[in-house]
Amino acid sequence: MKLNKLILDNFRNYNDLDITFDKDVVCFTGLNGQGKTNLIEAISVLGLLNSFRTNNYDEMKKFGEEYFFISGEFTDKNDNRLSIKISYSDKKKKVTFQDKKILKFSDFWGNIPIVYLIPDESVITTGPPLERRKFVDKLLSMIDREYFSLLKNYSKIIKQKNKILFDLKKENSFQTEMIDVYNDQIVLYGSKLFEKRVEFLKGFEKFFKDILIFISDGLFGGSISYSSEMDQKSYSSDLREKLSVNKRTEVYRGLSIIGPHKDDLIFDINGNDLRKYGSKGQHKLFLVALKLSEIKYIKSITDEYPVFLLDDLYSEIDEKKSAKIAKILDEDIQTFITTSNSGIIKQFDQNNTKIFNVINGAVNLV
Repeated sequence: MKLNKLILDNFRNYNDLDITFDKDVVCFTGLNGQGKTNLIEAISVLGLLNSFRTNNYDEMKKFGEEYFFISGEFTDKNDNRLSIKISYSDKKKKVTFQDKKILKFSDFWGNIPIVYLIPDESVITTGPPLERRKFVDKLLSMIDREYFSLLKNYSKIIKQKNKILFDLKKENSFQTEMIDVYNDQIVLYGSKLFEKRVEFLKGFEKFFKDILIFISDGLFGGSISYSSEMDQKSYSSDLREKLSVNKRTEVYRGLSIIGPHKDDLIFDINGNDLRKYGSKGQHKLFLVALKLSEIKYIKSITDEYPVFLLDDLYSEIDEKKSAKIAKILDEDIQTFITTSNSGIIKQFDQNNTKIFNVINGAVNLV
């Protein structure tokens, strides 16, 4: 997947921007606070319909303006033109894809694959289990419509069950019979989610192990394993049993505490738990390997590379490791990089790179 043209109107600090791209590696350089990250944010919104910064479209409008408009023209591996336009005005957003209005998120999701690596994503390796589940759920939803549907149905059931549990707690009632119908659905959808997650990890980890060893120059080996309160050899039956045993506990807490929405991933580096023993540098390298593996995995399933967005990565990666990263990204992967140090662009194929200088919302070719 390649982005050929980007148009911004009143998006963040951009009044009127119309820019074309004809190279696979695009670097936005300049001082901090000039609008570099705003550019890759716009690209992420075009592909994901959400910003990696905020869920509030109001915050993406240029200050003092009443609307914003963004448009992108992509081409896929077969040179098919893909056009996406998003407008936002009067608290309402309008999305058109291939000149047809998108009414449901699920009708569009996955058509324009985007992978991004931003500083805030350090929570994937350092944060709570929720962040690691989000990493897997977002990736699988992008390439597997069945998973997307399962996750949507499962989340809806958990939300409904939590409402019942909260009401029972408030009423100090332990009449749990009505919970059984929700638990049956949790077993049905939850077991399928578990199976797809585990199957995904088998394929994903192969890419991850090779990439981590490569970019660390053989210094670090890593592994990813699935963690759950349920017996993974008999997940469905154990899930059903634990839901039954914990009904009164869930009512007491007013919250659903059993199911794959509580599962986790365990990240190991050189045989040690990354969260407990990993250094800052190891966390960063592990995260980079996760994201590069995400790119490779998407390509292996869809035969299409996603567009890759890198925000300020190289401030914490040494030159030798960044050169290794560049070697991977030179494999026909369109990559947009923001940095205050344009020197890193020299690590890429110079015949396939372009540098833009960003100054207070003005973007100029270097």
